[in-house]
Order: sequence, then structure tokens, then C-alpha cells
Amino acid sequence: LLERQRIANEAVGTLDAIGVAAEGTDANAQVFQVRDGVLQDRQSFYLENAAGRDEGEVAEEFVLQYYASAIAVPPQVIVPRALQTTDTLAEALAERRGAPVDVRHAERGDKRRILELAERNARLALDQDRLRSEHRRAQRIEALDGLQRALGMDVIPMRIECFDISNLMHAHTVASMVVFEGGAPKKADYRRFGIREAVQDDFAAMAEVLSRRMAQYVTQRERSPHDREFDESFASVPALIVIDGGPGQLSAGLKELTPFLDLGVTVVSLAKRIEEVYMPGRPVPLRLAHDTPELQLLQRVRDEAHRFAIEFHRGRRDRAMTRSILDELPGVGPARKRRILQHFGSPDRFLAASREELEAVPGLPGKVARDIHAYVNKVR
Repeated sequence: LLERQRIANEAVGTLDAIGVAAEGTDANAQVFQVRDGVLQDRQSFYLENAAGRDEGEVAEEFVLQYYASAIAVPPQVIVPRALQTTDTLAEALAERRGAPVDVRHAERGDKRRILELAERNARLALDQDRLRSEHRRAQRIEALDGLQRALGMDVIPMRIECFDISNLMHAHTVASMVVFEGGAPKKADYRRFGIREAVQDDFAAMAEVLSRRMAQYVTQRERSPHDREFDESFASVPALIVIDGGPGQLSAGLKELTPFLDLGVTVVSLAKRIEEVYMPGRPVPLRLAHDTPELQLLQRVRDEAHRFAIEFHRGRRDRAMTRSILDELPGVGPARKRRILQHFGSPDRFLAASREELEAVPGLPGKVARDIHAYVNKVR
């Protein structure tokens, strides 16, 4: 509020001031929106600067991206002095605005003060973000170190793979594999598995998915990394495998993971009831205190595997419902099927629709809508 009062000068007019700070592969941009001389809003953006560009290049790239999707472009944009060439930006923003845009540096006065404030905010935000990142990194290292000690591992579990099964009354059974590296999710390495319909229990499903994981490891190790079909995730050897479940799931999984066990991979299962950790050859489960970083890491890994499996399961279930219901509707071909799904968003909403709601679907004749309503309610 104090800053807004300080920046209140009608002579400043309407403008955006862009402040940028960059360090290494991280950057931050601040947009100060001044309207009729009053600071109305401040926006902060954390940017990935993978190429290690300087602040001028970062500012130019940010301005182009920001105004490509901005609701409005002001008549004047104040940019950092590090951004030396402004003519090209002015042309691009003028085209976007449909009127001239003055892209300039601020040499003195209130505009200079606004820009300096934006740049100072960008530097502070970047420093605070780096401190938070260092803190999170230290917490992950602490959790990994504690997990190594708790499980008696020879190495720090830098790569953790977790497997979970999801089904509904043994229908559309699926499995997920999620990967954490350095204590953080590595989503590019996540994998999903559809389980054979003949598999009727979670133990058999877990055995199947781990058998397929093992088979993929053998296949990928024989391929060159330059092979188009090479899968780095399956070719990697985890330090720790976590199975969602109790001793039954662990026992089923161990039978399929012999090659990994020979390589020194640790395999455990995590039971949901009271978060017990089951380990091979130990009749009594390991119980970690709930406030320890190592258990919290295991829980995050397990919960992420569960979320990923549920997401896959819902997708398969919805597709199956779509095929079983929509493909049998009278007078509905592929085009009308798409319209119905786009209108209602999901098969569940379609099945619950009233006759009036069906008649409101764009492009669906009233008679067809009434026939669909009668058919669906007859089927149900």
C-alpha cells in the first residue's frame, strides 16, 4: 500500500515496467502495471533460463511471451537497459495492440524509479526462490540419508521406483510406476500398465507388472541408447523399489525381481493401515516415526503412484463406458458421439442428463435426443 501511494503521479500515465533478474539457469521477471499514474498491480514470474542467457536476452524473450497472451498491451512499456534493441519489440507489440507502442528505457524521474523498484523486486524474488530451493534440496538429502540408514542400504536411494495397482471390482485393472530421483518426482520416467483381464487379484496383478518391468529392463539393456525404441526409464536400475501393499504384495513381487535383487536393489512394501514397511526376510515390519523425513518421503512416493494409477484407471473406465453406451445409441454416429461428449464432458454426466438437457446438445435433432433419453433410461 505504501508503494502504491508513492507511485501515484498522473504525469506518469499508463505503462508497464518490466524488471528482470537472472542468475545461472534461473530468472525472475516482474511486471508493474501503472494505470493513470497509479500502480494497480504487480505480477511475478519465475522463469527457466536453461540456456544461461543474460538479462537482456531473458527480458526480450519474456516480453514477447508475456504480451502474446496478455489481455491488453499498454501504450508504453519500460524495459531494462540491458535490453538494448527496442525497435523490434515495439513493432511486435504495436501489431498485437493495433496501435503504436513506445518501448523504451527510463532515464530519470518517476518512470526510472518504478523500473528500479521492479528490478529490485525481481532480484529479491529470485534470491528468495533460490533459498527455498536450497532448503528443499537439503530436506530431500536428509530424507534420502535417513531412508538409507533405516533400510540398511549400502547406497543412498537416489532412484526410487514405486508400483501401485488400481481396479474397481477387478475391472479395468491397471498399474502405475512412478520414479523419484534425488527425492523429487521424475515424471518423464513414469510408466503405466494395463493388466490382463484374466488376472483376478492384486497379488497376481503386482506379479504381472513387476515381471513386465523386469522383462523391459532386459530388453532395453540389449538396445543401444541411440536406438529409437530405447527407453531410458526401463533401462535404469533403481536403488529402491517400493511396492504399495503388505507382505503378500511384497512376496509376489520378489519372485519377479531376482535379476534386480542380484544387482543389490532393495525391495520393500509400504502398507497403508499404519504405514508399516515390510522387508524381505524380516517377519516383523519396520515402523518409522510419522514425523521422520524418511517415512514422509516413502509416503509421497506411494501417494504419487496411487494418484497416477487412479488417473489411468479413470481414463480407461470412461473410455469403456463411452464405448459400451454411446456406441449403441440409436441414431448416433461418430460425429454426434463427439458432440455429446464435448457437451457433457464425461459419460457420467451424459447418463444423468434429462431429456431437456439432451435436446439442448448443439446439432442433435430433438427426435434423436428423445430416442437417446428413452434408450438410456430403458438400459438403466
